[in-house]
Amino acid sequence: MLKGVMRIDDAKRAVDCGVSAISVSNHGGNNLDGTPASIRALPGIAEAVGNDIEVLLDGGIRRGSDVVKALALGARAVMIGRAYLWGLAASGQAGVENVLDIMRGGIDSALMGLGKKSVHELSPDDLLIPEGFARGLGRH
Repeated sequence: MLKGVMRIDDAKRAVDCGVSAISVSNHGGNNLDGTPASIRALPGIAEAVGNDIEVLLDGGIRRGSDVVKALALGARAVMIGRAYLWGLAASGQAGVENVLDIMRGGIDSALMGLGKKSVHELSPDDLLIPEGFARGLGRH
């Protein structure tokens, strides 16, 4: 997996190099707090690579509705970091399991609100996406 892909041209290059999966991620507030959010780059990248490569989103996933948004915008899966670490720090394994249960509940609630039975039914049409939300970074 190639991590840190935020540009369409880099995603296409990963496909050309035979990479099996990419993580749309910007390393966030850890190092570069002025970069665009990963989810803003996701739609263009997912559209550009289609089914040629697995596209995951890493960054900004705090609740189940964030998972639903990312999947609707083209991610095949999401990566979570802080949420499960908070659970681990608070209550060990039981805390992690609780966080994952809360995340699943949020996914189910969002799907129900959208009238969907499964995340596989999601599409960008299920979201209100503001004009200019997805930037065409690196369209070469």
